[in-house]
Amino acid sequence: MSESADWSVLSPDVMAVAGRAARRIADGYEDRLTMEYDDAFQEAVLILATKAAMVRECLNDPGLGLGVLHHRLVLDLTDKIKTQARHRARHTSYEAACERVGAGER
Repeated sequence: MSESADWSVLSPDVMAVAGRAARRIADGYEDRLTMEYDDAFQEAVLILATKAAMVRECLNDPGLGLGVLHHRLVLDLTDKIKTQARHRARHTSYEAACERVGAGER
């Protein structure tokens, strides 16, 4: 990510939001094996640290709060997962490429 990270926004409450968002993403995409919980949690923490202004906005505005922060984080994680899935779909795995070469030689 090209944005600088501000790790100071990662309070225990914000980290709990990251955990809940990661769990939602991991559970929602487990059938597609797109992202496991640990990877989703890491991505969530990175997003929060690089979008510190968004975190502060949600924390400082009682009308927004942790619920809106969670919602925005889930949307950002979903966008990231969909982008990664599109990139993976365009590439052939090493094993699949070997199988194709092997089938062509027989």
